[in-house]
Amino acid sequence: MTDTAASQKFKAQGDTAYRQSQFAQAADLYLQAIQADGTNPVLFTNRAMALLKLERFADAAHSCSQALAIDSTSVKALWRRGTAYYSLGQFAKAQHDFNCGLALEPTNTALLTELEKTKKALESATASKAQLPRSGSGIAAPIASSAPQPMSVPQSPQDFERAWREHASVPARLYEYLKMVPIVRLPSLFRASLESAHIADITNALEHGYQTHKDFDLVFKVLSALPSIDRFSLALLFTDDKVKERIHHLLKQLATEKDVDAALLTNEYR
Repeated sequence: MTDTAASQKFKAQGDTAYRQSQFAQAADLYLQAIQADGTNPVLFTNRAMALLKLERFADAAHSCSQALAIDSTSVKALWRRGTAYYSLGQFAKAQHDFNCGLALEPTNTALLTELEKTKKALESATASKAQLPRSGSGIAAPIASSAPQPMSVPQSPQDFERAWREHASVPARLYEYLKMVPIVRLPSLFRASLESAHIADITNALEHGYQTHKDFDLVFKVLSALPSIDRFSLALLFTDDKVKERIHHLLKQLATEKDVDAALLTNEYR
C-alpha cells in the first residue's frame, strides 16, 4: 500500500540529512521513503547519491537500476549508475550508461566530461591487458594488482567492508571468508549497512558451501544470524523473490538431510 505523505516526509528528512553531509542517515531515510512509496524513481536516485558518498558503489548501481526499472529515461539514474560502475572499474558499463544519458540530453556537459574520462580509462585498461604475456610464452606474467589479498579475521567494520567488496563477486572466496568470520560478530560488523545485495551474495556463498562441501553447519549459523542484524527486514523487503526461493531451498535441504526444524527460520525469509 502506497503512503505518499509518509514517503515525502522521509524524503524531506533525507534531503536535510544529505545537505548536512550525514550520508548514512540520508540513505536510511530515503530507504524508508521507498518503503512507503516504491513507485517514485527520484527516491532511488537520491539514495544512490548518498550511497556514492559512502563509497557503497555496488549498492548505488543497484538503486539506480531500480529507478530505471520505473523510468527508463531518468538521466540522473543513468549518470549515477555510470559513476558507480566507473568507481567499480566496470568502464564498459559506465560508458554505456553515459552514452545513454547523452542520447537523452546531448548537451549535458557533465555527462560529456564523464564519458571522455571513462573512454580514457577503458582504453588504458584494454592496453594494459594487451601487454600481458600470453600463457606459455616462457615469460612470467606479473601478478595483477587486483589479486585478492590473504584473508584475515576483520578487526573492524571497515576491515569487514573492504574484504567483502574484494570477495563478494566470487562465491567460493566469500564462503571461505564467512567461515573465518565469527558468526556472532556479523551484527556488529554489518551494523546498519545490510542491503539486499549482501543477502544475494551470502546466498551464492552458502549455495557453494552446501553444493561443494555439504557445509550445513555454516548455512544454518549464517541464516540464523542474519535476522538479528539491523535493517534486516528492510534489506529483505528489496531482496529478489528468486533469491528468497533459493534460501528456502537451502533450508528445506537442511531440514531434510540434517533433521533440523527450519520452519521458524524459513518464516524469517518470507
